[in-house]
Amino acid sequence: MIADALRDAICSGEIAPGTPLKQDEIAAEFGVSHTPVREALKALVSEGLATLHHNRGCFASDLSSTVARELMEFRAVLEPRLAGWAIDHLTERDIEHARLIMAKIDKTSNPAQRLRLATEFHTIIYARANRPFFLEQVSRARNNLNRYWRLAWGDRTFPVSTQNEHQKILDLCVSRDRAGLMALIERHIMTSGEVVLRYLQKMESDQTGYS
Repeated sequence: MIADALRDAICSGEIAPGTPLKQDEIAAEFGVSHTPVREALKALVSEGLATLHHNRGCFASDLSSTVARELMEFRAVLEPRLAGWAIDHLTERDIEHARLIMAKIDKTSNPAQRLRLATEFHTIIYARANRPFFLEQVSRARNNLNRYWRLAWGDRTFPVSTQNEHQKILDLCVSRDRAGLMALIERHIMTSGEVVLRYLQKMESDQTGYS
């Protein structure tokens, strides 16, 4: 429960990058001892959402284009495989559910909500692969990477539209085109990720120039 709450706060930006995650304060907030707090922080460190600094404590991880690239590449390796395993097991109900999610995405401009719905769209497909360990690792990577998407989508000059590709993904699922689906999902992840990377690299360059 503590890990979930902290994870949501970090991924949503409620807890900013670099913020100290103080055990005393967290324990008091949840009314628990330090032991479950330490376990929660260990989980966040293992997911890359928190960083442990010797003699300084635990902090929400800073944003980095290097980390974002690795997360993007990790997703691009695993998610096409999940889709390939899933495609023969998708049902008409799954397809209709995915269409409903797409309709909800169209109706909201809220970045956090769009990201949550996009994650749900992909999860509907991947869940049919029956690979819970793989799905959990992808979910962790997406949660971490979503911090970067929210930052970028908070900038009015950052145009992102993935709905056309979501429709193409669904069409390939319906036609049972495994090779086409896997290739599109890899391209979908890499193309959208490169836009975020350019945004982050510019931000890092501006900060370096300023300093």
